[in-house]
Amino acid sequence: MSLHLLLKSLLRRKVVTLLLLVQLALTLALLVNSLLLASQTRDKLNEPTGLDLPHILQVQLKPTTTDLRAQPLLADLLERQLAAVRTLPGVKAVAYANQGPVRQGGNQGNLYDPDDEARTNVPSIPSYMVSPDFFAALGLTLLEGQLPQTAVPLDGNVRSPMVLTRSLAAKIFPNRSAVGLETNYAPVAAVVEDFFGHSMATHMMYNRIQVSPLLGVDWGYALLINTEPSATENIRQQLPDLLRKVDANIEVFFVRTLKEQHQRLYRNEFGLATLLGILSALMLLVAMVSSYSNAHFHALKQQQEIGIKRALGASKWLIFIELLSENWLTTVLGALLGVVAALVLNEALASVISLDALNWWLPLLVSLVLLVCVTVATWYPARIATSVSPATATKTL
Repeated sequence: MSLHLLLKSLLRRKVVTLLLLVQLALTLALLVNSLLLASQTRDKLNEPTGLDLPHILQVQLKPTTTDLRAQPLLADLLERQLAAVRTLPGVKAVAYANQGPVRQGGNQGNLYDPDDEARTNVPSIPSYMVSPDFFAALGLTLLEGQLPQTAVPLDGNVRSPMVLTRSLAAKIFPNRSAVGLETNYAPVAAVVEDFFGHSMATHMMYNRIQVSPLLGVDWGYALLINTEPSATENIRQQLPDLLRKVDANIEVFFVRTLKEQHQRLYRNEFGLATLLGILSALMLLVAMVSSYSNAHFHALKQQQEIGIKRALGASKWLIFIELLSENWLTTVLGALLGVVAALVLNEALASVISLDALNWWLPLLVSLVLLVCVTVATWYPARIATSVSPATATKTL
């Protein structure tokens, strides 16, 4: 059957054909973007973080009284809390920090080589003020230099030395060791292995750390606890009561593993991908039902025409392929419209969440899936239509 005759047959049913095209286009647009979002979210969850996520706990807390939120009472509170946590069986290391890793955003600043600011300036880098055990609490490997062992105030006469992650050190000081070199904030004391800092930073593996006292915690602070694998859950259960026993004037916001924190970072994308996936499955089911109904109704109306063709010598297989060809053409046209709809939906989603641009193969793959589903849906009506004998089909002529 020629393309011209197929198009002419579709134009005889303009309204039904148009509705089916819109339905197929929307189905493809939803399927493509839900698969893209699900794939992107899965990739992010599987990205290396440089941390033993399941066995590092983060406690987010804040003193409820003003005096405890500033020095010197804050330093005493932190020491008592760290000492208490160290007594728990299974605790390998514990440290305080102005903020934890594996988060969306937080305290950030720029960093550059003072001798080459224009080329090396990195605008958004997480800035950590921590206790000396921070590196052990995160299980970070020392690559160069020596880790600071004494907390040096950031506002003192002596500048607190800085520790950089490997990728940040390579960015600021390419092709040379960063240890001992100056930055716009402080000299570099050491370089440690990369770890996931903030997802909204210039790069998630860029981090700078200074061992220093916390001067004020009006927004709260974090305790980071590295645990034995078998003791993680038991320690988690004990922490809130233990910290309140140290001092009742604190508010514990949450106790989470960094794995849970990591999953929460992408829960919006995961939830949206799930919602789009459910809608896509429902739309695909409705498209198959619509294709079945359209093919069945069209086959019934064409019974006499089919009978005449059979009487003139047309084979069942030829009639079967002709009926399927109309649905294949409808699916191809709907898929072409769906690619345009998918691009529009992709841009709309990218304006509110982080979403990659469409590649060429995903719409093609979904179009093939759509074609297979429509073929399955229309196979039975086409098979029934071809099984009618010429005598039965033409008896009313």
